[in-house]
Amino acid sequence: MQDPWEGVGKAEDADFVTTDQTNNATQQTEPGPPPYESVMMSGYDGTGAGAKNADSSQQEPSTSRSDFQIEVRDPVKHGDGVSAHVSYKVTTKTKLPQYKKDHTEVIRRFKDFAWLWQRLQDTNRGIIVPPLPEKSAVQKFQMTADFIEQRRRALQVFINRAACHPSLKSSRDLQLFLEMSEDEFAHEVARAQMEQGGGAKKTLASTLQMFKDLGHSTANLMSGKHDDEEEDPDYIKVRDYIMQLEAHLAEVHRQSQRMIERQSKLGLSMSEFGASMVALGKFESGTLAQKFTKLGERADSLSGASQKQSEQLMTTFEAPLKEFVRAVKSAKSVMTDRSTALGLLQQARFDVDAKRTKLAKLRGTAGIKEEKVAEAERELNDAQHKVENTKQTYETIVLRMSQDLSRFQKERAVELAAVLREFAITQAQLAADSSKVWQSLVSDMSSGS
Repeated sequence: MQDPWEGVGKAEDADFVTTDQTNNATQQTEPGPPPYESVMMSGYDGTGAGAKNADSSQQEPSTSRSDFQIEVRDPVKHGDGVSAHVSYKVTTKTKLPQYKKDHTEVIRRFKDFAWLWQRLQDTNRGIIVPPLPEKSAVQKFQMTADFIEQRRRALQVFINRAACHPSLKSSRDLQLFLEMSEDEFAHEVARAQMEQGGGAKKTLASTLQMFKDLGHSTANLMSGKHDDEEEDPDYIKVRDYIMQLEAHLAEVHRQSQRMIERQSKLGLSMSEFGASMVALGKFESGTLAQKFTKLGERADSLSGASQKQSEQLMTTFEAPLKEFVRAVKSAKSVMTDRSTALGLLQQARFDVDAKRTKLAKLRGTAGIKEEKVAEAERELNDAQHKVENTKQTYETIVLRMSQDLSRFQKERAVELAAVLREFAITQAQLAADSSKVWQSLVSDMSSGS
């Protein structure tokens, strides 16, 4: 399986600057998550049977990784201060027949990537859409070279993950993003936003949904029911694991930041130590002066190796860990959406029961007007249609998740193992190089004594 971070950043690239420095709570006192193998949804089909899914392409994205070659490059800063933004050149090579050309080159900015991410979320409920890098008002205002390079790499990871996803790679929105000219794409974004009603409509929908959720929770409280009673036990097990995983993974990322920072400082200290040794040697003479100088030279050599390794770890270890944290948040978001869909289905069923009771009372009331009975029948019929619609939405999410969670877990397991292996190799190489340097110094010291 191709490493999604391959070619995204090398040791010589600008430092990968992290902005999440606020989480200082440790997880040492919390119980660890269960063994990963115990919650793997291998071929999970949503029925609890754990049967293998016949369509293996939904679980193994490696078959789709050769369909695209996408690069986000040549960032250009525009403006200053709050109005500043960066544009990126997005080049795409593909053999998929729905694309007009096999090679395209377009200019996009962060808000265009954000639009694509939101569209993929809205049109693929139940699918774990790859995450975007976080927004940072402070970093955006400063717009440093490190921040721009960090975001460029993260955007490249996002777009390549979306393009190699077995369900998302055929998305019309992805195709528009990759091949439309800047003017055409801006027009398409404006048109789509008008169709969705803009931000005011979304805010109103969110407010109405909040009241519906409150009503649903009240109904559950009165009836003594819980949403999980209708969920599959295998899914609940995976969901609980994912919910715990984020905190533990975030703590590993935080500690990796601290480790790399300390290693970088150690390299700087080693350089200063070496310079002081060379300076001290100038006040001596003969063999002793040579030994001070050689020690200083070795320390300076190790300083450079340590600094280089710190830069490499930022790209090959810290950055992927940060992306893993974002990916787990995306998985949690889909699980929350599933819970919301189930809640709406249960609320719709509750409404049907209430309207059915109302209709029965009206029919049993002597002298009631036929118009009121007919209106109650229409309300019941509408409520039953709503149940069917919400049921279809929930079942679609469940079906997609049963396929995508398996893919997500397997890919992350392979990629995280590769990241840990690269970390071990880097540490072993530094230790070996350090050992050679110190051994050579011991040899020089002995021969010159």
